[in-house]
Amino acid sequence: MAMLLTVLCGAAALCLGYFIHYFAKGHFVHSTQAILETQTLYLETNHAQGQWPAKEDQLYLRLPSDGSLPSSLQGIINTEHDNLPTLTEGIVLFDYEQNGSVYAAKVHTLTDGTKVIVAHNITAVANDFAFMKGLGIASIIFVMLVVFIAYLISIFVVDGTNKIAHAATDIIHTGDLSKRIHYSSNWDDLGNMTAVLNLLLDRMETLFHGVRQVSDNIAHDLRTPITRLRNKIAHSAAMADHPEQASLLAEVDKVLTTFNALLRISRIETEQAKAQFGSLKLPDLLTDVIALYEPLASEKGLRLELDLSPLPTYWGDKDLLFQAFANLLDNAVKYTPSGGVIICSAQVQAPHIIVTVADNGPGIPPAERESAFRRFYRGDASRSEEGMGLGLSLVAAVIALHQGQIDITEHSGGGTAIITAL
Repeated sequence: MAMLLTVLCGAAALCLGYFIHYFAKGHFVHSTQAILETQTLYLETNHAQGQWPAKEDQLYLRLPSDGSLPSSLQGIINTEHDNLPTLTEGIVLFDYEQNGSVYAAKVHTLTDGTKVIVAHNITAVANDFAFMKGLGIASIIFVMLVVFIAYLISIFVVDGTNKIAHAATDIIHTGDLSKRIHYSSNWDDLGNMTAVLNLLLDRMETLFHGVRQVSDNIAHDLRTPITRLRNKIAHSAAMADHPEQASLLAEVDKVLTTFNALLRISRIETEQAKAQFGSLKLPDLLTDVIALYEPLASEKGLRLELDLSPLPTYWGDKDLLFQAFANLLDNAVKYTPSGGVIICSAQVQAPHIIVTVADNGPGIPPAERESAFRRFYRGDASRSEEGMGLGLSLVAAVIALHQGQIDITEHSGGGTAIITAL
Protein backbone atom coordinates (compact mmCIF):
# COMPACT_ATOMS: atom_id res chain seq x y z
CA MET A 1 0.00 0.00 0.00
CA ALA A 2 2.85 2.39 0.84
CA MET A 3 4.52 1.66 -2.49
CA LEU A 4 1.26 2.22 -4.38
CA LEU A 5 0.71 5.55 -2.64
CA THR A 6 4.28 6.58 -3.43
CA VAL A 7 3.88 5.71 -7.11
CA LEU A 8 0.61 7.64 -7.33
CA CYS A 9 2.10 10.71 -5.64
CA GLY A 10 5.17 10.52 -7.88
CA ALA A 11 2.96 10.35 -10.96
CA ALA A 12 0.99 13.34 -9.68
CA ALA A 13 4.24 15.28 -9.21
CA LEU A 14 5.35 14.51 -12.77
CA CYS A 15 1.96 15.55 -14.13
CA LEU A 16 2.14 18.80 -12.16
CA GLY A 17 5.61 19.57 -13.53
CA TYR A 18 4.53 18.70 -17.05
CA PHE A 19 1.50 20.99 -16.95
CA ILE A 20 3.54 23.87 -15.50
CA HIS A 21 6.07 23.47 -18.31
CA TYR A 22 3.35 23.01 -20.95
CA PHE A 23 1.37 26.12 -20.01
CA ALA A 24 4.50 28.23 -19.47
CA LYS A 25 5.84 27.30 -22.90
CA GLY A 26 2.44 27.88 -24.47
CA HIS A 27 2.31 31.34 -22.94
CA PHE A 28 5.87 32.03 -24.17
CA VAL A 29 5.09 30.96 -27.75
CA HIS A 30 1.76 32.77 -27.99
CA SER A 31 3.13 35.97 -26.47
CA THR A 32 6.08 35.98 -28.91
CA GLN A 33 3.79 35.31 -31.88
CA ALA A 34 1.48 38.14 -30.84
CA ILE A 35 4.41 40.55 -30.43
CA LEU A 36 5.82 39.74 -33.88
CA GLU A 37 2.39 39.93 -35.52
CA THR A 38 1.84 43.38 -34.01
CA GLN A 39 5.31 44.52 -35.07
CA THR A 40 4.77 43.20 -38.63
CA LEU A 41 1.51 45.15 -38.97
CA TYR A 42 3.26 48.23 -37.65
CA LEU A 43 6.01 47.78 -40.24
CA GLU A 44 3.48 47.37 -43.07
CA THR A 45 1.72 50.57 -42.06
CA ASN A 46 4.92 52.63 -41.90
CA HIS A 47 6.37 51.12 -45.09
CA ALA A 48 3.22 52.10 -46.97
CA GLN A 49 3.94 55.68 -45.91
CA GLY A 50 7.55 55.37 -47.06
CA GLN A 51 8.95 55.21 -43.56
CA TRP A 52 11.00 52.67 -41.61
CA PRO A 53 9.92 52.57 -37.97
CA ALA A 54 12.55 52.96 -35.33
CA LYS A 55 11.58 51.70 -31.88
CA GLU A 56 13.54 50.48 -28.92
CA ASP A 57 13.75 46.69 -28.67
CA GLN A 58 12.83 46.32 -32.35
CA LEU A 59 15.09 45.33 -35.23
CA TYR A 60 14.44 45.43 -38.97
CA LEU A 61 16.77 44.09 -41.60
CA ARG A 62 16.18 44.25 -45.34
CA LEU A 63 17.60 41.09 -46.90
CA PRO A 64 19.34 40.80 -50.26
CA SER A 65 17.44 39.20 -53.08
CA ASP A 66 19.01 35.79 -52.28
CA GLY A 67 17.77 36.02 -48.66
CA SER A 68 21.23 35.53 -47.09
CA LEU A 69 22.39 37.29 -43.94
CA PRO A 70 24.98 40.04 -44.66
CA SER A 71 28.47 39.12 -43.52
CA SER A 72 28.74 42.37 -41.56
CA LEU A 73 26.15 41.04 -39.09
CA GLN A 74 27.73 37.60 -38.50
CA GLY A 75 29.58 38.81 -35.39
CA ILE A 76 26.61 40.76 -34.07
CA ILE A 77 23.90 38.14 -34.36
CA ASN A 78 24.59 34.67 -32.94
CA THR A 79 22.27 32.23 -34.72
CA GLU A 80 23.71 29.12 -33.06
CA HIS A 81 22.23 29.56 -29.62
CA ASP A 82 21.79 26.14 -28.00
CA ASN A 83 19.50 27.01 -25.09
CA LEU A 84 16.93 28.86 -27.19
CA PRO A 85 16.23 26.83 -30.33
CA THR A 86 13.66 27.58 -32.99
CA LEU A 87 10.55 28.61 -31.14
CA THR A 88 7.92 27.49 -33.62
CA GLU A 89 7.42 27.29 -37.35
CA GLY A 90 8.45 30.58 -38.98
CA ILE A 91 9.96 32.08 -35.82
CA VAL A 92 13.60 31.73 -34.80
CA LEU A 93 15.46 32.89 -31.73
CA PHE A 94 18.91 34.45 -31.59
CA ASP A 95 21.18 36.42 -29.30
CA TYR A 96 21.88 40.03 -30.17
CA GLU A 97 25.39 40.29 -28.80
CA GLN A 98 25.57 44.11 -28.77
CA ASN A 99 23.26 44.27 -25.76
CA GLY A 100 23.18 40.59 -24.77
CA SER A 101 19.45 40.38 -25.39
CA VAL A 102 17.37 37.56 -26.80
CA TYR A 103 15.36 38.32 -29.91
CA ALA A 104 12.62 36.49 -31.73
CA ALA A 105 12.59 37.02 -35.48
CA LYS A 106 10.60 36.09 -38.53
CA VAL A 107 11.03 36.76 -42.23
CA HIS A 108 8.25 38.88 -43.70
CA THR A 109 7.66 39.78 -47.35
CA LEU A 110 6.33 43.29 -47.87
CA THR A 111 3.74 44.20 -50.49
CA ASP A 112 6.47 45.27 -52.92
CA GLY A 113 8.24 41.90 -52.59
CA THR A 114 10.97 43.11 -50.26
CA LYS A 115 12.01 40.51 -47.68
CA VAL A 116 12.60 41.85 -44.22
CA ILE A 117 13.67 40.24 -40.96
CA VAL A 118 11.39 41.52 -38.23
CA ALA A 119 12.85 40.98 -34.73
CA HIS A 120 11.75 41.94 -31.26
CA ASN A 121 13.51 41.84 -27.92
CA ILE A 122 11.82 39.09 -25.88
CA THR A 123 14.38 38.89 -23.08
CA ALA A 124 11.75 39.63 -20.42
CA VAL A 125 9.38 37.00 -21.82
CA ALA A 126 12.23 34.48 -22.13
CA ASN A 127 13.28 35.16 -18.55
CA ASP A 128 9.71 34.61 -17.39
CA PHE A 129 9.63 31.32 -19.27
CA ALA A 130 12.98 30.27 -17.81
CA PHE A 131 11.68 31.14 -14.34
CA MET A 132 8.50 29.13 -14.85
CA LYS A 133 10.51 26.25 -16.27
CA GLY A 134 12.81 26.31 -13.26
CA LEU A 135 9.79 26.55 -10.98
CA GLY A 136 8.30 23.47 -12.62
CA ILE A 137 11.53 21.51 -12.17
CA ALA A 138 11.85 22.71 -8.58
CA SER A 139 8.23 21.73 -7.93
CA ILE A 140 8.86 18.22 -9.25
CA ILE A 141 12.00 17.86 -7.14
CA PHE A 142 10.24 19.22 -4.05
CA VAL A 143 7.17 17.03 -4.45
CA MET A 144 9.30 13.96 -5.18
CA LEU A 145 11.34 14.72 -2.07
CA VAL A 146 8.16 15.01 -0.02
CA VAL A 147 6.88 11.77 -1.55
CA PHE A 148 10.15 10.01 -0.74
CA ILE A 149 10.08 11.23 2.86
CA ALA A 150 6.42 10.22 3.13
CA TYR A 151 7.33 6.80 1.74
CA LEU A 152 10.05 6.35 4.37
CA ILE A 153 7.64 7.41 7.10
CA SER A 154 4.94 5.08 5.77
CA ILE A 155 7.42 2.20 5.66
CA PHE A 156 8.35 2.96 9.27
CA VAL A 157 4.70 3.14 10.34
CA VAL A 158 3.55 0.10 8.35
CA ASP A 159 6.50 -1.96 9.56
CA GLY A 160 5.76 -0.94 13.13
CA THR A 161 2.04 -1.73 12.90
CA ASN A 162 2.80 -5.07 11.24
CA LYS A 163 5.17 -6.00 14.07
CA ILE A 164 2.53 -5.08 16.62
CA ALA A 165 -0.16 -7.00 14.70
CA HIS A 166 2.02 -10.11 14.34
CA ALA A 167 2.95 -10.08 18.02
CA ALA A 168 -0.68 -9.61 19.07
CA THR A 169 -1.80 -12.39 16.70
CA ASP A 170 0.83 -14.71 18.14
CA ILE A 171 -0.39 -13.98 21.66
CA ILE A 172 -4.00 -14.62 20.61
CA HIS A 173 -3.20 -17.91 18.87
CA THR A 174 -0.93 -19.30 21.59
CA GLY A 175 -2.84 -17.85 24.53
CA ASP A 176 0.49 -17.04 26.17
CA LEU A 177 -0.16 -13.82 28.06
CA SER A 178 3.44 -13.73 29.28
CA LYS A 179 4.59 -12.61 25.84
CA ARG A 180 5.02 -8.91 25.16
CA ILE A 181 5.09 -6.72 22.09
CA HIS A 182 8.64 -5.53 21.46
CA TYR A 183 9.08 -2.17 19.74
CA SER A 184 12.37 -0.36 19.25
CA SER A 185 11.28 3.22 19.92
CA ASN A 186 9.29 4.90 22.66
CA TRP A 187 9.19 8.47 21.33
CA ASP A 188 6.51 8.07 18.64
CA ASP A 189 2.82 7.22 18.70
CA LEU A 190 3.46 3.56 17.86
CA GLY A 191 5.85 3.29 20.78
CA ASN A 192 3.24 4.82 23.10
CA MET A 193 0.58 2.46 21.77
CA THR A 194 2.91 -0.52 22.30
CA ALA A 195 3.56 0.55 25.88
CA VAL A 196 -0.19 0.82 26.55
CA LEU A 197 -0.82 -2.62 24.99
CA ASN A 198 1.92 -4.16 27.11
CA LEU A 199 0.40 -2.60 30.24
CA LEU A 200 -2.94 -4.07 29.19
CA LEU A 201 -1.31 -7.49 28.75
CA ASP A 202 0.29 -7.16 32.19
CA ARG A 203 -3.09 -6.47 33.74
CA MET A 204 -4.80 -9.28 31.80
CA GLU A 205 -2.08 -11.75 32.76
CA THR A 206 -2.37 -10.83 36.43
CA LEU A 207 -6.16 -11.15 36.44
CA PHE A 208 -6.17 -14.33 34.36
CA HIS A 209 -3.59 -16.07 36.52
CA GLY A 210 -5.41 -14.89 39.63
CA VAL A 211 -8.68 -16.44 38.50
CA ARG A 212 -6.91 -19.62 37.36
CA GLN A 213 -5.00 -19.87 40.64
CA VAL A 214 -8.18 -19.54 42.68
CA SER A 215 -9.89 -22.21 40.57
CA ASP A 216 -6.90 -24.54 40.82
CA ASN A 217 -6.58 -24.00 44.56
CA ILE A 218 -10.24 -24.78 45.09
CA ALA A 219 -9.97 -27.94 42.99
CA HIS A 220 -6.77 -29.00 44.72
CA ASP A 221 -7.96 -28.23 48.26
CA LEU A 222 -11.32 -29.96 47.79
CA ARG A 223 -9.89 -33.04 46.14
CA THR A 224 -8.28 -34.29 49.37
CA PRO A 225 -11.40 -34.19 51.62
CA ILE A 226 -13.57 -35.53 48.82
CA THR A 227 -11.12 -38.38 48.32
CA ARG A 228 -11.37 -39.15 52.03
CA LEU A 229 -15.16 -39.02 51.80
CA ARG A 230 -15.04 -41.37 48.84
CA ASN A 231 -12.85 -43.83 50.72
CA LYS A 232 -15.20 -43.79 53.71
CA ILE A 233 -18.21 -44.39 51.48
CA ALA A 234 -16.38 -47.21 49.71
CA HIS A 235 -15.41 -48.76 53.05
CA SER A 236 -18.98 -48.48 54.30
CA ALA A 237 -20.32 -49.99 51.07
CA ALA A 238 -17.93 -52.91 51.45
CA MET A 239 -19.13 -53.54 54.99
CA ALA A 240 -22.82 -53.47 54.10
CA ASP A 241 -24.55 -53.79 50.75
CA HIS A 242 -26.72 -50.67 50.40
CA PRO A 243 -27.79 -49.39 46.90
CA GLU A 244 -27.75 -45.81 48.19
CA GLN A 245 -24.08 -46.08 49.11
CA ALA A 246 -23.19 -47.36 45.63
CA SER A 247 -25.04 -44.41 44.11
CA LEU A 248 -23.24 -42.00 46.47
CA LEU A 249 -19.93 -43.58 45.52
CA ALA A 250 -20.65 -43.04 41.81
CA GLU A 251 -21.55 -39.39 42.39
CA VAL A 252 -18.38 -38.77 44.40
CA ASP A 253 -16.35 -40.41 41.64
CA LYS A 254 -17.87 -37.96 39.15
CA VAL A 255 -16.87 -35.02 41.36
CA LEU A 256 -13.33 -36.38 41.71
CA THR A 257 -13.13 -36.90 37.96
CA THR A 258 -14.13 -33.27 37.45
CA PHE A 259 -11.51 -31.99 39.89
CA ASN A 260 -8.83 -34.19 38.33
CA ALA A 261 -9.77 -32.91 34.87
CA LEU A 262 -9.54 -29.30 36.06
CA LEU A 263 -6.12 -29.86 37.58
CA ARG A 264 -4.92 -31.67 34.48
CA ILE A 265 -6.09 -28.81 32.24
CA SER A 266 -4.34 -26.33 34.52
CA ARG A 267 -1.15 -28.38 34.38
CA ILE A 268 -1.33 -28.49 30.59
CA GLU A 269 -2.07 -24.77 30.24
CA THR A 270 0.91 -23.85 32.39
CA GLU A 271 3.06 -26.05 30.09
CA GLN A 272 4.22 -28.25 32.96
CA ALA A 273 3.65 -31.26 30.72
CA LYS A 274 6.28 -30.32 28.15
CA ALA A 275 8.92 -32.29 30.04
CA GLN A 276 7.24 -35.46 28.69
CA PHE A 277 7.57 -34.49 25.03
CA GLY A 278 9.21 -37.00 22.74
CA SER A 279 9.23 -38.42 19.23
CA LEU A 280 6.05 -40.29 18.29
CA LYS A 281 4.22 -41.73 15.29
CA LEU A 282 0.76 -40.24 14.88
CA PRO A 283 -0.56 -43.08 12.67
CA ASP A 284 0.12 -45.60 15.44
CA LEU A 285 -1.43 -43.30 18.05
CA LEU A 286 -4.61 -42.75 16.00
CA THR A 287 -4.86 -46.46 15.25
CA ASP A 288 -4.76 -47.19 18.98
CA VAL A 289 -7.49 -44.61 19.64
CA ILE A 290 -9.72 -46.17 16.98
CA ALA A 291 -9.06 -49.64 18.39
CA LEU A 292 -10.06 -48.42 21.87
CA TYR A 293 -13.45 -47.14 20.71
CA GLU A 294 -14.20 -49.82 18.11
CA PRO A 295 -16.14 -52.08 20.52
CA LEU A 296 -18.23 -49.19 21.88
CA ALA A 297 -18.99 -47.95 18.37
CA SER A 298 -19.98 -51.43 17.18
CA GLU A 299 -22.25 -51.85 20.19
CA LYS A 300 -23.99 -48.60 19.27
CA GLY A 301 -24.25 -49.51 15.59
CA LEU A 302 -21.65 -47.01 14.36
CA ARG A 303 -18.93 -47.48 11.77
CA LEU A 304 -15.43 -46.13 12.45
CA GLU A 305 -13.18 -45.32 9.50
CA LEU A 306 -9.50 -44.40 9.59
CA ASP A 307 -7.98 -42.54 6.63
CA LEU A 308 -4.25 -41.96 7.07
CA SER A 309 -1.77 -40.45 4.63
CA PRO A 310 1.99 -40.92 5.09
CA LEU A 311 2.94 -38.74 8.06
CA PRO A 312 6.31 -37.59 9.38
CA THR A 313 7.47 -38.30 12.90
CA TYR A 314 5.95 -35.83 15.35
CA TRP A 315 7.40 -34.32 18.54
CA GLY A 316 4.88 -34.18 21.36
CA ASP A 317 3.38 -35.76 24.45
CA LYS A 318 2.01 -39.14 23.43
CA ASP A 319 -0.27 -39.58 26.45
CA LEU A 320 -1.80 -36.10 26.17
CA LEU A 321 -2.39 -36.42 22.43
CA PHE A 322 -3.93 -39.84 22.94
CA GLN A 323 -6.29 -38.42 25.54
CA ALA A 324 -7.16 -35.44 23.32
CA PHE A 325 -8.06 -37.54 20.28
CA ALA A 326 -9.81 -40.06 22.53
CA ASN A 327 -11.98 -37.23 23.86
CA LEU A 328 -12.87 -36.17 20.32
CA LEU A 329 -13.75 -39.73 19.36
CA ASP A 330 -15.69 -40.21 22.59
CA ASN A 331 -17.84 -37.16 21.79
CA ALA A 332 -18.42 -38.39 18.25
CA VAL A 333 -19.49 -41.84 19.47
CA LYS A 334 -21.66 -40.31 22.19
CA TYR A 335 -23.64 -37.94 19.94
CA THR A 336 -23.78 -39.80 16.61
CA PRO A 337 -27.02 -41.77 16.22
CA SER A 338 -27.07 -45.48 15.41
CA GLY A 339 -26.12 -46.25 11.83
CA GLY A 340 -23.83 -43.25 11.59
CA VAL A 341 -20.26 -43.04 10.36
CA ILE A 342 -17.28 -41.53 12.16
CA ILE A 343 -14.17 -40.76 10.11
CA CYS A 344 -10.75 -40.05 11.58
CA SER A 345 -8.29 -38.77 8.97
CA ALA A 346 -4.78 -37.36 9.01
CA GLN A 347 -2.74 -35.74 6.26
CA VAL A 348 0.11 -33.32 5.75
CA GLN A 349 -0.64 -29.73 4.74
CA ALA A 350 2.75 -28.10 5.13
CA PRO A 351 3.80 -26.93 7.59
CA HIS A 352 1.08 -28.67 9.62
CA ILE A 353 -0.29 -32.15 10.16
CA ILE A 354 -4.08 -31.98 9.90
CA VAL A 355 -6.08 -34.46 11.99
CA THR A 356 -9.85 -34.44 11.48
CA VAL A 357 -12.56 -36.26 13.42
CA ALA A 358 -15.84 -36.01 11.52
CA ASP A 359 -19.27 -37.54 12.13
CA ASN A 360 -22.77 -37.29 10.70
CA GLY A 361 -24.45 -36.62 14.01
CA PRO A 362 -26.63 -33.64 14.95
CA GLY A 363 -23.70 -31.22 14.69
CA ILE A 364 -22.81 -28.13 16.69
CA PRO A 365 -24.66 -24.91 15.76
CA PRO A 366 -22.34 -22.15 14.46
CA ALA A 367 -23.32 -19.88 17.36
CA GLU A 368 -22.04 -22.46 19.89
CA ARG A 369 -18.78 -23.46 18.18
CA GLU A 370 -16.62 -20.75 19.68
CA SER A 371 -17.95 -21.46 23.18
CA ALA A 372 -17.56 -25.24 22.89
CA PHE A 373 -13.96 -25.11 24.15
CA ARG A 374 -14.82 -23.20 27.34
CA ARG A 375 -14.70 -25.03 30.64
CA PHE A 376 -18.06 -26.46 31.78
CA TYR A 377 -19.81 -25.31 28.61
CA ARG A 378 -22.50 -27.69 27.40
CA GLY A 379 -24.63 -27.07 24.35
CA ASP A 380 -28.35 -27.70 24.24
CA ALA A 381 -27.87 -30.98 22.35
CA SER A 382 -25.49 -32.36 25.00
CA ARG A 383 -27.47 -31.60 28.15
CA SER A 384 -29.23 -34.96 27.98
CA GLU A 385 -25.87 -36.78 28.06
CA GLU A 386 -23.60 -37.31 31.02
CA GLY A 387 -20.57 -35.09 31.36
CA MET A 388 -19.26 -31.88 32.86
CA GLY A 389 -18.29 -29.98 29.70
CA LEU A 390 -14.54 -30.37 30.18
CA GLY A 391 -13.69 -32.75 27.33
CA LEU A 392 -13.19 -30.17 24.59
CA SER A 393 -11.51 -27.80 27.06
CA LEU A 394 -8.87 -30.44 27.70
CA VAL A 395 -8.50 -31.06 23.95
CA ALA A 396 -7.99 -27.34 23.31
CA ALA A 397 -5.40 -27.14 26.10
CA VAL A 398 -3.45 -30.11 24.70
CA ILE A 399 -3.46 -28.71 21.16
CA ALA A 400 -2.38 -25.27 22.42
CA LEU A 401 0.45 -26.93 24.38
CA HIS A 402 1.67 -28.39 21.07
CA GLN A 403 1.50 -24.93 19.41
CA GLY A 404 -1.39 -26.13 17.26
CA GLN A 405 -4.83 -24.86 16.36
CA ILE A 406 -8.27 -26.41 16.60
CA ASP A 407 -11.47 -25.49 14.82
CA ILE A 408 -15.03 -26.77 14.53
CA THR A 409 -16.69 -26.84 11.12
CA GLU A 410 -19.65 -28.51 9.49
CA HIS A 411 -18.97 -31.92 7.97
CA SER A 412 -19.69 -32.20 4.25
CA GLY A 413 -22.05 -35.11 4.90
CA GLY A 414 -23.78 -33.32 7.77
CA GLY A 415 -22.72 -33.35 11.39
CA THR A 416 -19.52 -31.99 12.88
CA ALA A 417 -15.88 -31.97 11.81
CA ILE A 418 -13.28 -31.02 14.40
CA ILE A 419 -10.01 -30.10 12.69
CA THR A 420 -6.71 -29.91 14.54
CA ALA A 421 -3.55 -28.50 12.98
CA LEU A 422 -0.39 -29.72 14.68
